[in-house]
Amino acid sequence: MIKLPESCEVNKFIPKKTFYEKVNISSSAKQDFIDKLEKIYWKYKLSEDTINITKTDDVEEIEIFELVLKEKCDIKSLIKVITKEIPYIILFLVKFNDEFQYAIKVDDNILISNWNEEKDFKFVGFNLKEVYNDIVRKIINDETTNNIKDVLEINKQKEELEKKINTLKSKINKEIQFKKKVELNHELRSLEKELEELLNE
Repeated sequence: MIKLPESCEVNKFIPKKTFYEKVNISSSAKQDFIDKLEKIYWKYKLSEDTINITKTDDVEEIEIFELVLKEKCDIKSLIKVITKEIPYIILFLVKFNDEFQYAIKVDDNILISNWNEEKDFKFVGFNLKEVYNDIVRKIINDETTNNIKDVLEINKQKEELEKKINTLKSKINKEIQFKKKVELNHELRSLEKELEELLNE
């Protein structure tokens, strides 16, 4: 798990209503936030003052939040609510019982690690932008890339293809006309091939 010097420790409990009462969200998103999320802790703050690493214009601080879930679920909607109110980058440590995963929002992308996949975050660098880039690379399992934006674009394309594939599979299962089923299967194979090529780039 994450361990940082005492100077970085915050260890502050944050009530959920701090977010959903201030953020303009739908009633369903608010209910989702209440039903799925047990607790929020602000664990650490990485800044010039706490870790003695120089800030940059686009990365002034990095916060580390711990989210305790009531159920194992898709956390993207929860993270969107939290990040709306906070102008700084947040690395999330997400817990459900003895399981864990990591997440971070990059522009409009929310990147999430696999469950129970430990990450060796170094939290060192010439400046906080380097620290941030290292966190992103660790989460996406691509520590060689220097172009985070390219990786994010590929990740976005991957998610879109996977969504189309799942939708198509559902259509195939419901389709009763043989001819139409054959057409949909042909389309499915084409999308699966496209996804395979994207992953092998």
